[in-house]
Amino acid sequence: MLTHGFAVLVTTVALLIQLLLYPYVRTTPFIIFFGAVMLSGWKGGWGPGLTSTGLSALLGSYFFLPPGHSLALRHREVLSVILFITVATLITRLNVRARAARAEAEAQRARLHTLFMRAPAIIAIHRGPEHVFELSNPLHAELLGHREILGKPVRQVQPELEGLGLFEQLDRVYRTGQPYSGQEVSAPVGDPRHPRTGYFNFVYQPMPGPDGKPDGVMVFSSEVTEQVLARRGLEAAERRLTTITQNARLGLLLMDARQHCVFMNPAAEKITGFTLEEVQGKPLHELIHHTRPDGTPYPISECPIDRALLTRAQDQGEDVFVRKDGSFYPVAFTASPILERGKAVGTVIELRDTTEDKRQQAERERLLAELQEAVRLRDEFLSVASHELNTPLTPLSLRLQSLARAIEADPDSPMAERLRKEVEVMRRQVKRLSDLVNELLDVSRISTGRMKLQLEEVDLSEVAREVAARFNPEAERAGSGLELHVEGPVVGRWDRLRLEQVLTNLLSNAIKYGAGKPIHVLVEHGDDRARLQVRDEGIGIQPEALGRIFNRFERAVSERHYGGLGLGLYVTRQIIDAMGGTVRAESTPGQGATFTVDLPRQRASS
Repeated sequence: MLTHGFAVLVTTVALLIQLLLYPYVRTTPFIIFFGAVMLSGWKGGWGPGLTSTGLSALLGSYFFLPPGHSLALRHREVLSVILFITVATLITRLNVRARAARAEAEAQRARLHTLFMRAPAIIAIHRGPEHVFELSNPLHAELLGHREILGKPVRQVQPELEGLGLFEQLDRVYRTGQPYSGQEVSAPVGDPRHPRTGYFNFVYQPMPGPDGKPDGVMVFSSEVTEQVLARRGLEAAERRLTTITQNARLGLLLMDARQHCVFMNPAAEKITGFTLEEVQGKPLHELIHHTRPDGTPYPISECPIDRALLTRAQDQGEDVFVRKDGSFYPVAFTASPILERGKAVGTVIELRDTTEDKRQQAERERLLAELQEAVRLRDEFLSVASHELNTPLTPLSLRLQSLARAIEADPDSPMAERLRKEVEVMRRQVKRLSDLVNELLDVSRISTGRMKLQLEEVDLSEVAREVAARFNPEAERAGSGLELHVEGPVVGRWDRLRLEQVLTNLLSNAIKYGAGKPIHVLVEHGDDRARLQVRDEGIGIQPEALGRIFNRFERAVSERHYGGLGLGLYVTRQIIDAMGGTVRAESTPGQGATFTVDLPRQRASS
């Protein structure tokens, strides 16, 4: 409807112009109306074109053909009108065709633009020698981080591509008209402030202009970053796997579903004596076969390696193989089926020649037997030596006691004054030597399993009082006071002498390492357990030594300054373990140490 109104409008305008110019165009009364017909046909097609044609014929006849202001025409003027209508119709037809062609071109352009914008490829169009962006589809825009690019040259938009040779290739394609393609080319993309490296397959396609020469370049590209990285990762994994298999000390073999060998590494070649070329594509069972303990070959149904493929389950163990030269050798093997969709398609075999292992095992067993014999002889020697040392120590101790009584009987004699201190020193040294011998005896009994417990009803509080009373003089000489804290009777079935030995060892250590500070002895009980605790405020124990002070011949300090064999705490733990209890040590260096013994109060038998 609008286009017809446009036809009426332009025809009316043509009439006015024709009226104004009529004195100058009297011989061509329809000249301006041709313009109205052309515009109407261009704007609206056949309908408006014909409307303008008919209306122009009427108006031209009425106003400009004789007799004037009348539609009654002479034959000559009728011919002019017919000629006008014919030419105007041809003009309209040409306009309609041009209009249809233009509409089709616009539709094709729209379809092409839609195709470019929706294509699953990266597409851009550059124009001119500066490669100004004319089109950038969404994938291309996203790839460049949605920068402002249309109407700008590529070197300005993507300066990060400088030096990669891509600009030079664009110039060459524009100059020569020859396309260029690249495969898996790396380039920085994304936000220019935080670019990433991508890999692309692309084509630079020249776009010819009206003169046939290129006036632009179209870029088609697809990103293959994931594929490139995946392939490179796979290639790297394959290289690592090859390196591992080639350098592995285990023999590795691969069989297919027919039990034919398809791969073996150098270690397998060394173990079996075969090369890969000799066994490849051949039944492995027939070449690298196994034997029963009696030396006869396994049938394939019983072969432990082949069984993995048949049962689709991993099989491992030890067996005897036969080398290429016919010699037998022991191996440890693992056979693992290769499964694809639940179907066994091959087997991976790991082989290890255990000849050296068995030799080393035999050597270890021989050395262990020798060591056990040496330990037995040592323990026997310690037992004999301890008994032999005790033999002279007992009468020597008695003689010293007699001498001490003689001195006390006549304390004012010159001899008593001179010998009293010497006898006391000798008594302490004899006691120390006796304690060391007893420790060695205990170690010997523990090692040979001859330490027996004499269980009886024992009051742990009473034992603590008696032992503490015996140690009072020694503690006073060291400048340490003994503080005893006990809870009434704490009775249980224990070995009294061994409890005294435990408390003696703990108090000896407390006095030795207590640095002249108070020593605290605590005895308390619970429902079914008794606790004995000895705490000093001395030099303490270093953290790294706490875990080993209960081991045999272990010491937490230098023997040069404190002496001893490092057996007291070892014997203590063995005694407590034998009575079903526990002993532990806690310490902060420079603040003393606490030894806690927990014992069950009921014990059926030793």
